[in-house]
Amino acid sequence: MVRAIIKRTKRSVVSVKCADNDNHKLTEYFTIRKSDRRTKGEVQEEKRRLLEFALRKGVEDGLEVRYIKNKGRGVFTTRNFNKGEFVVEYSGDLIDLQEAYHREHEYEQDENMGCYMYYFKYNEQHYCVDATAESGKLGRLINHSRNGNLITKVLMVDKVPRLSLLAKTFIKAGEELLYDYGDRSKESLENHPWLAF
Repeated sequence: MVRAIIKRTKRSVVSVKCADNDNHKLTEYFTIRKSDRRTKGEVQEEKRRLLEFALRKGVEDGLEVRYIKNKGRGVFTTRNFNKGEFVVEYSGDLIDLQEAYHREHEYEQDENMGCYMYYFKYNEQHYCVDATAESGKLGRLINHSRNGNLITKVLMVDKVPRLSLLAKTFIKAGEELLYDYGDRSKESLENHPWLAF
């Protein structure tokens, strides 16, 4: 017959000694409680997978377009967004710089045509997303503010860089979505003084 003698301290079991002098593991008497905590790497990987899923599915939930007097169209939230949460993708044609400069020159010829080009650098390579064509996608309609409530993050999906706009802070339902276009060139500020604000 095996009889366990358990020594306890105020906080935990220190050792288990059996009367028949056989060595036994504590887990033979008590189940192991596994922590449901995740490592920082696991949390980051889960966030990356969720972001990739949203980009693949073209998620644009909780958003609507409204007309703003003296400004034009803008995108507003219909629900709250938590800090760091995916909001929308800036989507369009992914093109190289040579094609981007060519298209920009064409767009300049038509005074009634806007230009919705997003230049960025990722892994030492330059890209441009041209969202000028009306597509029904909402990311292209988000207006500029130097103190915007969105930030841009690039994520590779199927070896293609994708531009996601994430909540920079907590965003309440009904707020206009804004991000900093980042263009501070003298020429741009002369032609588009609103970029300074």
